[in-house]
Amino acid sequence: MKRTLRPAGGVTLFMSIVIFAAVVTASRPGVSAGGPAVSLGPASSGAAEDDPKGTVWVVNRDLGELAIFDAGTGDLLKTLAVGRGAHDICISEQTGKAYITAETDNAVTVVDTGTLARHSIPVGPLPHHIEPSNDGHTIYVSLASHSPGVGDASRYAAIDTSDDSVTYLISSGDATARPHAISPTLDGDRLYIAHDTGNQVTAIDTATGSVDFTIPAIPRAEESIPSRSGDLLWVSARGDNSVKRIDLASHTVTGSLPIGVQPESIMLTPNELTLVVSLRGSPANLGFVDTLTLTSLGLVQIGPAGSAGDLAVMTQNGHHVFATFDNGTAGAGGVAVVDVRTRAVVGTWDYPGIGRPHGVWYSKKQARF
Repeated sequence: MKRTLRPAGGVTLFMSIVIFAAVVTASRPGVSAGGPAVSLGPASSGAAEDDPKGTVWVVNRDLGELAIFDAGTGDLLKTLAVGRGAHDICISEQTGKAYITAETDNAVTVVDTGTLARHSIPVGPLPHHIEPSNDGHTIYVSLASHSPGVGDASRYAAIDTSDDSVTYLISSGDATARPHAISPTLDGDRLYIAHDTGNQVTAIDTATGSVDFTIPAIPRAEESIPSRSGDLLWVSARGDNSVKRIDLASHTVTGSLPIGVQPESIMLTPNELTLVVSLRGSPANLGFVDTLTLTSLGLVQIGPAGSAGDLAVMTQNGHHVFATFDNGTAGAGGVAVVDVRTRAVVGTWDYPGIGRPHGVWYSKKQARF
C-alpha cells in the first residue's frame, strides 16, 4: 500500500523519514522485525489497550453446545444447547440473531443475541458451514459438504432473516459436487462457493441464482475470500495443503503456495497485505502469507502437542484472530487469541467441557443478555 506524506513546515528531513517509516510499518500487519513466529507465543497477563471488545461465540460439535466468551478477557459468559452436531456459527448484527448449523439435526438453530431465546429452522441435508450476507438479511448454508452420495444435486440454502423462509439453489453445474463454504462479495451481487467434494470454486449471480463460471482443479477447495476490488480470489485447498490466488478477469489460478497441513479458514487483513489461514493438522497452527510476494511468513502454533486445528475468525480491524483447536472427541479444546501484527498467541481460553470446539464468530457488540 503506497502512502504519500506531506510534512508540515519546519519538520526536518530526518523526522519526515522517521514518520514515513513508522507509518509504512504500521500499515503492514503480520510483518515484524523479528521474522516469522514459529512457536507458541507469549501468553497475555493483562488486557492491552487495543484488545478486542465484544464477544466470541464458539460451538462444540460433540456437545451440541454454544459457549459465549468476553472477547477482551476470555471470561465465559454463557453456555447453551444449540442442536446435535453443532458445526458452524455466524451472526447477523443487523437482525441481532446468531445462526448455528446443527448438522445431525438437519436444522439451523437461531439464537437471539439479546435474550438468548432459541428456535429451529429445518434445513438440510446436513447443513455444514454458514455465512451472512453483508447486509445481514440472508444467511447462506452449505449442504452435505463431505457427503457426495447425499442429495440429488449440488445445492446450498438461503435463509431470509425476516421470516425464516428457506430457498434451495444450485451451487455447481456438476451434480456430484458438494458446496463447503460460501463467501459473499461486499456488494452482495455474487457468491463464491468452494466445493470440497468436486474440487472447484463457482461464482454465483445472486440476482438470478445462475452459475456465472467455474474454476476447476482445486483439490478439496475449502474456503475463499475475494479482494475488495474484485480482481482476485484467494482459496484454501485442503487436498494439496496450499492457498491459491485466482485472477477473476481470466478465471485462472495465477499462484499457489504450500502453507501447511489441511488449510481451511482463510482471512485477509483490511489492507489485504496479509492472509491468515487456519490449518487442520496437528499440532494446531495458523499460517501467514505475504500476499504481495506470495510467500509464507511462517506458522504460529496455537494449541498444545496432540491438538488439531479447526476454524478461525478475524476482527474487523485485522488486529486479532480467534482460532479454535481441539483434542479429540474425549479431550478438551479451546480458543487461541492471536495478534496478527506480531504473529504471537496472546491468550488461550479453555472450552468449558470435553468435545471439539469448531465454529467461531466474533461480534463487536457487548453482551446484552
